[in-house]
Amino acid sequence: MTTTMPSRSAIERAEPLEFTPRQRQSEPLTVTIHATIGGYAMELCTTATVDQLPALAARLNALGAAPVQPTPVAQQSPATPVQRAQNGAQRVTPIYDDSGEACCPVHKKPLVEGSYGLYCKSKAQPGDKQNDKGYCSLKFE
Repeated sequence: MTTTMPSRSAIERAEPLEFTPRQRQSEPLTVTIHATIGGYAMELCTTATVDQLPALAARLNALGAAPVQPTPVAQQSPATPVQRAQNGAQRVTPIYDDSGEACCPVHKKPLVEGSYGLYCKSKAQPGDKQNDKGYCSLKFE
């Protein structure tokens, strides 16, 4: 059996490798800066290398630029009866029968607990939402 790996003795006889640290790449970057200068909110776009960024920040400070505070993202509203499922299907609130059991609002049959939550095990009628096998495809909360 032949191997392409060098033997231990060949490795020990080899001369040491010299490693030199790589210099930082000085590729140009496109930088967008949101600042307020003289009371005016501005968006400044420039091309600079990483080494030039400290000088750019110093120049903006010399001009009296103040950073613009990011606008807060609006908080999402609390969960509503209709939500989006992971696959994009709408989540529907089940109806409850007299005994308090959750039922499908379309087929009026009890729901079954599956690996991914509640589901209806009824065959879909023409015009109803159905999966590729012809069963009810409603997703429930």
